[in-house]
Amino acid sequence: MNRSIFRAGRRNRYAAPIGGVFIILCLVGFFTVASFCLNTTKNLLDNSARKKEFERMLLPVVIFDPVPFENPVNIDNASLLQYSIWSTAIGEKRSQYEYDDAGMMIIPASDIDVAAQQLFGPDVRLEHRSFGDLQDSYLYEEEIRSYHVPIITITGFATPRVEEINKMSGDTIELRMGYVPPSTILDLDENNNLGDPEPEKYMIYELRKNRSGWYLYAVKDVPGAGLPGANDFQPPMELPGEDLSISEMVPEMAGNAGSSSVSSAPEGDGSSDEGSSSDGEGEEEPGEDEGEGEGEEETPEGEEDPSSEEPPPEMQG
Repeated sequence: MNRSIFRAGRRNRYAAPIGGVFIILCLVGFFTVASFCLNTTKNLLDNSARKKEFERMLLPVVIFDPVPFENPVNIDNASLLQYSIWSTAIGEKRSQYEYDDAGMMIIPASDIDVAAQQLFGPDVRLEHRSFGDLQDSYLYEEEIRSYHVPIITITGFATPRVEEINKMSGDTIELRMGYVPPSTILDLDENNNLGDPEPEKYMIYELRKNRSGWYLYAVKDVPGAGLPGANDFQPPMELPGEDLSISEMVPEMAGNAGSSSVSSAPEGDGSSDEGSSSDGEGEEEPGEDEGEGEGEEETPEGEEDPSSEEPPPEMQG
């Protein structure tokens, strides 16, 4: 009887230490799993890295403030070229490009085709040609199949800020894109810190995914527009069109144009005298009618009425 009790006591001698170790391991495992879940949830909710990636990708589009479109194939060729050229110019290979004598970057058309496919998807096709205006001219040289790009002309542009990422389906997401205006010295606070300027405009950017990654498929207005400052963003000014006169385009020419128009009028054309003489003749007709009504003799047929004869030329005027 005593032996059985003694043996039972020996079996329970290590129960408490083993149980304590087991409890400690359970606590460690619990906190490890809890920490992992919290970090995973935080990463899912705070997708700052992904937002920055989309902002870098869409910068060449946002700086030109595109009009809404529902399919990239509907964008005009000049805009597609401009977006794709700047996507290439600020891309990873920008340090490899050369410059011409005018300081313009020389970008091969093949690199621009690749950038267009990455930015707008596989259905986009570019028609390579020169385009632009007097301020921003993109010259295409057929012999070397390259563009001469004026890289110093883009200044004071808005920058993108992805506010939200909303998943629409497995291969489609929508970005609530904010247009942050360029900063000035007036944006500095009392400590000369720039701070975090607020966007002045919001748009919806729809992205779709293929084997190569995400690409821009559509740009839409924000549903129920009316956000503060949404209509205050002004696109860059364009140069005057061909329908304006030279005096309107060059103010210095306005005075010369006015003086030349005055001096070109003929002097003494007699237009005012003819008008007064005709008025005078018109005023004499009622008097003649009154005289006839008072009983003056009618002129016999075949004889001319002296009063109906026109006055000599020297009397006119």
